Amino acid sequence: MIGQLLDRRYRIIKVTDSSEVEKTYLAADTHRPGYPQCTVREMRLPGTSSQTPELVKVIFQRNAEIIESLGKHDKIPELLAYFEENQSLYLIEEFIAGSPLSQELIPGEPWPEDKVIALLSEILEILVFIHYKGFIHRRIQPDRAIRRESDGFFVLVDFSLDKEINPEVANCHLLAQTSPNSVKRYEAKKQDLAGQELYVPIEQSTGNPRYNSDIYALGTIAQLAVTGLSPNELSALKNNKSEIPWRNRATCSPALADIIDLMVRPDCEERYQEAAEVLADLKQIAVKWEVEPPPATIITDAMSKPPRHRQTRLLLMAATASALILTALIIYLWQSQTPARAKELLARGVAKAQQGDKTGAIADYTSAIAMNPSDAETYYKRANTRYDMGATEQAIQDYTQAIKVNPSHTKAIYNRGLARRDTGDKPGAVEDFTQVVRLNPSDGEAYYQRGLAYYDLADYRTAISDYTQAIRLNPNDATAYSNRGLARSASGDKTGAMADFTQAIQISPKQASVYYSRGRSRFNLADYQGAMEDYSKAIELEPKQADAYTNRCSAYLNLATYDKAIEDCTQAINLDPKDEAAYNNRCIAFLNLKQFQKAAEDCSLAIGLNGNNPKAYSNRGLARSASGDKLGAVEDFTRAIGLNPSDAVAYSNRGSLYSEQKNYPLAVEDFAQSLRLNPNNATAFYSRGLVRRQLKDRAGAIEDFQKAATLFLEQGRADGFQNAQAQINDPK
Repeated sequence: MIGQLLDRRYRIIKVTDSSEVEKTYLAADTHRPGYPQCTVREMRLPGTSSQTPELVKVIFQRNAEIIESLGKHDKIPELLAYFEENQSLYLIEEFIAGSPLSQELIPGEPWPEDKVIALLSEILEILVFIHYKGFIHRRIQPDRAIRRESDGFFVLVDFSLDKEINPEVANCHLLAQTSPNSVKRYEAKKQDLAGQELYVPIEQSTGNPRYNSDIYALGTIAQLAVTGLSPNELSALKNNKSEIPWRNRATCSPALADIIDLMVRPDCEERYQEAAEVLADLKQIAVKWEVEPPPATIITDAMSKPPRHRQTRLLLMAATASALILTALIIYLWQSQTPARAKELLARGVAKAQQGDKTGAIADYTSAIAMNPSDAETYYKRANTRYDMGATEQAIQDYTQAIKVNPSHTKAIYNRGLARRDTGDKPGAVEDFTQVVRLNPSDGEAYYQRGLAYYDLADYRTAISDYTQAIRLNPNDATAYSNRGLARSASGDKTGAMADFTQAIQISPKQASVYYSRGRSRFNLADYQGAMEDYSKAIELEPKQADAYTNRCSAYLNLATYDKAIEDCTQAINLDPKDEAAYNNRCIAFLNLKQFQKAAEDCSLAIGLNGNNPKAYSNRGLARSASGDKLGAVEDFTRAIGLNPSDAVAYSNRGSLYSEQKNYPLAVEDFAQSLRLNPNNATAFYSRGLVRRQLKDRAGAIEDFQKAATLFLEQGRADGFQNAQAQINDPK
């Protein structure tokens, strides 16, 4: 294999690991500049059963999809490709250069507490993501956390996910061991059995792993770090209750020891249930490890002996000293009055701000700052007033000055985050809310605001994590549930989104926007009746919401209630004459009611509002075709395809028109393209079969009708199935 080129791209450099079912290689990607390294895993297909290879391929593909999903986290290796070649399956992963945590856990050298907290926090944040995705790592051990060379962060590798996909085929061991991801990684071929079992809790050893099984394994690593014991030494301490009396050997604080104890409880019900819970407790005990040394004072012999001076010089010095004392006294008296005056101005500014005199308040704050420029509170108050007046940039400057004077001024940091988000500086807002969370880990509102910023940055996974923290700190925060629902929906988790919207409604049942959002989730889950009900509730609470009418119109379309759909879309257009979706939906309703002229008019209005709307062109094509304007219909479908080359339906519809015009070559070409885009398009198979029959290609026609019949049957379309069967049995 060394030197072989896989998939005409990946050049094998060396073997890095091998087992009975798979081999792992280091390879170079020859299609990228500089030939960057990657990891290749080869799994040889077993040949003992004719069914096994196909089954293994299915499971391999599912595992690849899982790795791709997890690899979206920047601390989990990314999936680059997977394919089959030469009777083997290959999976290509991102190569992580670095060294394993096992090299840093040196027996006899316990870690300092701050380093242990940093390690736990970093790995726990990865586990929050993994568990949110619905997976359990199962194999957390020191050699599976790689400290990345590029930035020093840990990357978590070697997931064991095969049993989560299909327990019946777990023996295939598709992911029994992922690739080594480090050049410097030490991999013991015959690791002591006791050391391996050390990280496995009772429930996992009996085949019932839970999310907190990973927490147990990580807690065990923390025990090794704070005690300086080797895995075998720690394992030897385990008693018959599966407990390890380790605290008397630890160098950490009682607070950290309590957290580790709760991570490694033998009974999984008594253990931490979520990684986020451990993170929150760790933040409570996090401390700063910076100590400033006291200033050194050196007294020399020369300094200890009074110098000799002439009498006149002494008198001059005495006079000078008297003058200095008098000056200092005057300055002291002036300065003693200045802070008091500054406080008076601050109080007066606050009173003016409360009375609505914001300009006067700013003038007083400015005078107070001139007298006492080291008062963070005055900058903070002036910033708030400027923010209220819309002078956001000036407010940010004042918040920054307040923070400079007092780096722990959480209110100033929090408000600067709000102001930064208002100005579009989302990363700056994230930075500020993160600082607030560091200073006050129990500030649920800061987590919530940071979640909003991450959502604006389209980082939905991190936004969900922050909203979850906000909910944990304030379980009755309906807005946090609602916004987490929006983030989950944006990330594709429609079911989770609907659950969040439902919880928000239970807490606060009068929010029209939440019913609207849940309606969208239900619609995406094909629950059109439920969507219609939610949109109706949103309209009841907020009757002027055009989007709710438009979306309820869509629900009615899918419920085949076309008259009501037209009523809703008309109402939406009355509220918002530029609602192109409402025109397009009403066009569809008219199409189904066979009112083709009205349908064409509405689709034309939608196109007038947005000339790049492929759906409107496609729908107008249907209306024109039904009303006899075949050439106009072809033009519309061609325009729809130009705007959206992946529109399988538009190709199929244009193919049908070409067939009617007896332009069979173009018809076959369009049906073929439609089927390439959507292999389950039963109508396209059926229509192409009709064209092939006209072209005297009986074998090809029968093949298409058979595929159409199978698909119609699977899709529950009895009429289509019967038509396809009739064509198969037709002797012509």
